[in-house]
Amino acid sequence: MSETASGSAHLWLDPGFGASGDMMLGCLVGLGAPLAELVAGLRTLPIDSDWDMTHTTVTRNGLTADRVSVETSESHHHRTWSSIDSMLAAAGSSGNLPAWTVTAARRTFRRLGEVEAKMHDVSIDEVHFHEVGAVDAIIDITGVWLALDLLKRHHGELTIGSGPVGLGQGIVTAAHGLLPIPAPATAAILTGAPITSGGEGETVTPTGAALLTTMTNNWGPLPTGRLAAVSRGAGGRNPEGYPNVISAYLVAPEVNSWREPGTMPQSPAGLHGAPAISRVTTAVLQTNLDDVSGELVAHLISQCLEHGADDAWTYPILMKKGRPAHALEVMCSPAKADQLRDLIMAESGTLGVRRQLLIKDMAPRDTSVVTVDGQAIRVKAGPYRAKPEFDDLESASAVLGRPISDLSQQALRQFYDERTEPDQSD
Repeated sequence: MSETASGSAHLWLDPGFGASGDMMLGCLVGLGAPLAELVAGLRTLPIDSDWDMTHTTVTRNGLTADRVSVETSESHHHRTWSSIDSMLAAAGSSGNLPAWTVTAARRTFRRLGEVEAKMHDVSIDEVHFHEVGAVDAIIDITGVWLALDLLKRHHGELTIGSGPVGLGQGIVTAAHGLLPIPAPATAAILTGAPITSGGEGETVTPTGAALLTTMTNNWGPLPTGRLAAVSRGAGGRNPEGYPNVISAYLVAPEVNSWREPGTMPQSPAGLHGAPAISRVTTAVLQTNLDDVSGELVAHLISQCLEHGADDAWTYPILMKKGRPAHALEVMCSPAKADQLRDLIMAESGTLGVRRQLLIKDMAPRDTSVVTVDGQAIRVKAGPYRAKPEFDDLESASAVLGRPISDLSQQALRQFYDERTEPDQSD
């Protein structure tokens, strides 16, 4: 997986028989995330216990699947949310792990922490994890995000979708005693997500639920396109009657933007025929703010984006009695709507947030990197337009002392030149 592709793909997960951290890690390794690079990256985490990761091929109810398991000698599972968040932040600050991986893993643990805090009526800083605080859970969550980052380097940008989550039934023994299945934390995390009846026992763990809800861009059926790869990740149990696996499908767009080895990349303006449009359901949260400062509004937008919103924006309005105000709108997946609603209310003090479910049509897109005078600049491309990333242009301008407009034009010229030159690789 040393080659970096400039195309884009859609990763669709089928958690109909359940989901857990190790199952999701298994299916991503099965898709091609290299185990050696995965382990090397995870070894940089400042974990105070020994652990090892193994990869085997197993059979679950007649289906072959990848089993990735983490073995540890740790005897206790007690860690606070804040200690895990600090550990991940340190790994990101040191540069040992990709910033994208660290940010995403922290988002998943924050999702778990917020649910636990709400269930136990404490602040998130007081949350103590038991099963989720174990070394294997930390490795699973961080490993899933690192595996996705490794896959992105090969396949380009990935959008992620998921089918309904299969919930089990029965009773499970947890740190606090016997609990119904699905466990209360799992059910709380999956609020807003589509569910279906799964097998017996605990088919979905809180870790699996938190990963699904923080990584899924849209919930819905398998999209149309060209099936590029398929894999299955297995859990530790092998129950009778159903396969304890999660399936993953890597779908390439139907348009000619998927780059095969040895073929010529397509220019976004030169795609053959209309682009393959994907249709998803999105939530839009709205509220009017007439008693907050501009600094707080900017902070609120930043917080919404950091906590998983697809987009957030404001525009000026005039309210009753001539009061100037801001209208805030936040677009997100339906699964994240409750979390972002709570964030908006907590940060702004607003007493009401409106919600709409809308249909969003999306064209395929990808991100490439070009080098201008030694400075790396990302270029986002859709079917009809390409645009350099402004943050990269700004950084390059500060280093090179050149106008941003000049750098933008040069980055675009280089991007289109690279897209139209034949691939010289064997």
